[in-house]
Amino acid sequence: MGQGFKFATVAVVGILATFAVPARAQLLPGSFYIGAQGGWTHLETVTNDGHPQRIGPFAGQNAQSLESFDDGFNVGGRAGFKMGPWRFEGELSYRANDSHHLQMVAPSNRTGRSAGSERHSLAEMVNVIYELDLGWGWPLTPHIGGGIGTAQVTRNLSNIFGGTHDTVTVFAYQAIGGLRYMVLPSLALDIDYRYFATTDTTFTSTNPDQIRSSYPTHNIVASVSWLFGP
Repeated sequence: MGQGFKFATVAVVGILATFAVPARAQLLPGSFYIGAQGGWTHLETVTNDGHPQRIGPFAGQNAQSLESFDDGFNVGGRAGFKMGPWRFEGELSYRANDSHHLQMVAPSNRTGRSAGSERHSLAEMVNVIYELDLGWGWPLTPHIGGGIGTAQVTRNLSNIFGGTHDTVTVFAYQAIGGLRYMVLPSLALDIDYRYFATTDTTFTSTNPDQIRSSYPTHNIVASVSWLFGP
């Protein structure tokens, strides 16, 4: 998990540095913004389906397990344009969760090895967010939105037969809902709930085997955004 986190952190800093204006530029209400974000990630219990071919007690049989995860974290960055109530942005985000428990359910019911196992992802998303004007007269505005993109999802799990250490690239999507508080005309704080998921992932294990699984996550994301004048 450490190397992936370092890569994501460097990438996020790179995005923000690439889009940052010179230090002497004045921050003003405007259409362009950059932001940094982080928070809590819950990865749902997933079903892993496989058919080990040559190694282990289940060789030649269909195998299925349930894998649960500890609460994890997310970190990321984004850059975009605000046009009236609409926001259009590109987002880079990293999520990570350690495995909590692995339970084999077929062809036998027993506890599997999950110590030191984890799952993480790096996602590149394009989001559209709409700010709802409810006439509150407060600097607090609700918003809804969604996004699509790609994610590189990694599964790391070791056992006496080798395990799985593989990364796959899959289609990703998310639904967004939250609140924005305007601290200044040029500075915004957001708190979002984001449901982030991908299409099914198929990892290659060292058995050899193809492990079919999924990646549904629930995220609380806090962020700060700087708005720049035209």
